[in-house]
Amino acid sequence: MYLACLSTSSSNDKLAFDVGLQEHSQGEACWWTVHPASKQRSEGEKVRVGDDLILVSVATERYLHTAKENDLSVVNASFHVTHWSVQPYGTGISRMKYVGYVFGGDVLRFFHGGDECLTIPSTWTDQPGQNIVIYEGGSVMSQARSLWRLELARTKWAGGFINWYHPMRIRHLTTGRYLGVNENNELYLVKKDDATLATSTFCLRQEKDDQKVVLEEKDLEVIGAPIIKYGDSTVIVQHSESGLWLSYKSYETKKKGVGKVEEKQAILHEEGKMDDGLDFSRSQEEESRTARVIRKCSSLFTNFITGLETLQLNRRASVFFHCVNLGEMVMCLEDLINYFAQPGEEMEHEEKQNRLRALRNRQDLFQEEGILNLILEAIDKINVITSQGFLVALSGDEAGQNWDVISGYLYQLLAAIIKGNHTNCTQFANTNRLNWLFSRLGSQASGEGTGMLDVLHCVLIDSPEALNMMRDEHIKVIISLLEKHGRDPKVLDVLCSLCVGNGVAVRSSQNNICDFLLPGKNLLLQTQLVDHVASVRPNIFVGRVEGSAMYQKWYFEVTVDHVEQTTHMMPHLRIGWANTAGYVPYPGGGEKWGGNGIGDDLYSYGFDGASLWMGGRNTVVIPDAMEPCIKKGDVIGCALDLTVPVITFTFNGHIVKGSFRNFNLDGMFFPVISCSSKLSCRFLLGGDHGRLKYIPPEEFSPLVESLLPQQVLSIDPCFYFGNLNKVVLSGPWPVEDDTAFVPTPVDTTTVTLPSYVESIRDRLAENIHEMWAMNKIEAGWQYGERRDDVRKIHPCLIQFERLPPAEKRYDSQLAVQTLKTILALGYYITMDKPPSRIKSLRLPNEPFLQSNGYKPAPLDLGAITLTPKMEELVDQLAENTHNLWAKERIQQGWTYGLNEDSDMKRSPHLVPYSKVDDAIKKANRDTASETVRTLLVYGYNLDPPTGEQHEALLAEAARSKHMAFRTYRVEKNYAVTTGKWYFEFEIMTAGPMRVGWARADCSPGYQLGSDEYTWAFDGYNASH
Repeated sequence: MYLACLSTSSSNDKLAFDVGLQEHSQGEACWWTVHPASKQRSEGEKVRVGDDLILVSVATERYLHTAKENDLSVVNASFHVTHWSVQPYGTGISRMKYVGYVFGGDVLRFFHGGDECLTIPSTWTDQPGQNIVIYEGGSVMSQARSLWRLELARTKWAGGFINWYHPMRIRHLTTGRYLGVNENNELYLVKKDDATLATSTFCLRQEKDDQKVVLEEKDLEVIGAPIIKYGDSTVIVQHSESGLWLSYKSYETKKKGVGKVEEKQAILHEEGKMDDGLDFSRSQEEESRTARVIRKCSSLFTNFITGLETLQLNRRASVFFHCVNLGEMVMCLEDLINYFAQPGEEMEHEEKQNRLRALRNRQDLFQEEGILNLILEAIDKINVITSQGFLVALSGDEAGQNWDVISGYLYQLLAAIIKGNHTNCTQFANTNRLNWLFSRLGSQASGEGTGMLDVLHCVLIDSPEALNMMRDEHIKVIISLLEKHGRDPKVLDVLCSLCVGNGVAVRSSQNNICDFLLPGKNLLLQTQLVDHVASVRPNIFVGRVEGSAMYQKWYFEVTVDHVEQTTHMMPHLRIGWANTAGYVPYPGGGEKWGGNGIGDDLYSYGFDGASLWMGGRNTVVIPDAMEPCIKKGDVIGCALDLTVPVITFTFNGHIVKGSFRNFNLDGMFFPVISCSSKLSCRFLLGGDHGRLKYIPPEEFSPLVESLLPQQVLSIDPCFYFGNLNKVVLSGPWPVEDDTAFVPTPVDTTTVTLPSYVESIRDRLAENIHEMWAMNKIEAGWQYGERRDDVRKIHPCLIQFERLPPAEKRYDSQLAVQTLKTILALGYYITMDKPPSRIKSLRLPNEPFLQSNGYKPAPLDLGAITLTPKMEELVDQLAENTHNLWAKERIQQGWTYGLNEDSDMKRSPHLVPYSKVDDAIKKANRDTASETVRTLLVYGYNLDPPTGEQHEALLAEAARSKHMAFRTYRVEKNYAVTTGKWYFEFEIMTAGPMRVGWARADCSPGYQLGSDEYTWAFDGYNASH
């Protein structure tokens, strides 16, 4: 805060103005000019330590003055002059210039080994045996009890640099005690008054040695040098008086729920250990400030609770008021409630978010240091003492009023500490704590009851777990408050929070409120509850796409685990198939259901156990079915034959009389369930993803066999628009692998080889054969007149010239196809000067020499190194080889399957190249690499396509890729026609998005900025 000359005057001097602190530096109120008080200095000279100054307010042209009024020292802005002397602390320029270095007064953590830090136990007390210091890892590294402050012990510059050998004291922030050494050379925390320089002074060393360095006075009275750096310097702590080193000893102890664990106690030792080095980690400003508040609160609450316990024992109020200052307690609670106040709605968005983050940190630190438990204990003690009538005599006087105020403030503080903090609220998500809350609600005075309602409202909003524990008697207690106090908005807020948790209706609470509150009362409007319907699907998509590797007959099952009617409506359950071309179930659609289910549109086909549904109309196929039509344990089978096309269903293995035929085959089909609560069911897709209860129809495959390699199966919502409860909006749910694989090899039909490239064809084909033969022999194959795959005998292990015409033609065609593909990809093949001599690999006779005298002699390509552009070409050729093979297989009638099956013509390799097995990728890439290097060794140059062409192709690919989008707008009653208006939106996750303005009558379904009625900004471009 800033020292400011205020506009008020409370001094006896009527010409003087008050001086105080303000948070901002706006205006002239906090500006002061510095003038020398003696003639030793002149205007414009540097201010030095020890100088006498006069401070003049810019706003009022008065001097900063101190005076005595009514035995009190006051500071004001007056026409009287006061001289102020300059005392050293630290220079602001040093802190700005040397950010990251350790200064005196810094609050930090001592990290040991990167995974633990110096701290006190969570059960620390000042009793012998409990007053110890330890090394601990885990969550303590972000808690306040691991914070320490370094204070230079013998220097004028208290805020100067921490240097080697400089004596300093280490103060624990939340206890306010200093790290000290007792007469047995044991480490403990010592009170401020007992912390002498001899017992509590330490220094930092770079390494361990017996040399004892004593700094001279002139070395201690300077600001020091920037030497020790956060996160960079490793220090060893030494006790200055004894010369002992800060080390540790390990021992085993038992922890509840964990068992035996190893703990490390910090000790002083003559030699220590090899890993005694420590690193510094600076604390956040909010952490250090909150830790000081925790120290004050811990002391005050502990003293207050001790006083209450004493009062309970001896029943003498005078002793209690002698020990406890109720006025101080009231002011402390008021300050704490303000300290934990939520940021105001009128704040700028960015500032509000920063305040909220700081508030969460404060709440977490208070909970971790046990202040929350102290508040609860104080509330319990007050309730006991009040119920026993110890303080009846105080009613009406100031002490009694303070007592009532404290009781109400404690509940308000409790609500402020847990509000918006899920972790703190979950402490109340157990039966005992909830019973404690409701027992207080029924017995509180009006002020306390209001605070208790705030606590309960926070718990129900931020801890959905508590909603599951609500019982009838709890709801009756809340409703009874309506009868006591009338239509209290806070009671109604609590009732609302009971009905909905995280955007999901809590049916049991809704029903209880309807039963206990609505009948015969006019407190609320009577309404009828409507079930919400949601649709889910696995991330599996099948379809009929020309030239694709997709199998055409699929089957899956759904089994029901639980059905329970919780409202006046029977639970909704439909099972079937839906299509990506248009199935978008949205809240608000669908007759009576409040949500669009399967069969309510023209893009989904469902069965509910009695009727087939499509286009919002149903056809009864099982007459006289009793509700619920699908019961616990029932299994519904769904079959999709895309060759007809037809969709059929089975009910517990029996074929349902009725089917969907001749439907539109655009888009991809996926299995889907639409249901309401309380209902639980499972997809059975086959294999490890739910074994089928019944055998699929002949030639139909379980849906699990459509999963691509490395594809992770998940169950996703069919429609998702974010969390409206928390005002979070989302784009369409990301979907992968929702297209069929159609191989598209490079088109080479229009490519003609130049004559100088044609000449390399035969040599390239010959080397392809030689490489193939070498790899075959390495794999254990031998020459023989007849092929035998079991004995690994092959008749083509002969010279290229002696190959059968068909085999020779295959190698030649492969060479020609490769050369044409290179040209089709935009590369230029030019002839350079051929090398004078091309070496062949000299392979050993064993095992390469065959019985017919043939030994492979592929070209020696070891000296050829491929550039990154050539490596890119190799990848393109390898992918094209796969696409050529896949296209040929698909033309022969093969489709994708999890396992190789030559009878059914199913192959697991008919997938996009990115998902192909690594072994096949390597084989394709090796062949392509050998081809490219063969061209290079014969003196050909391969020039890549120009950058402009390549960039144009990438741009065209980006344009052709359609991104799904969703457009939101606020309600039309927010529309404006005149004036100047402003709004913001916060981005939660990265991705393409647009924000802007639109006319109220703009057409839905258009991307923002794509027509003349909308104006958009995407973070880079504005569009209209």
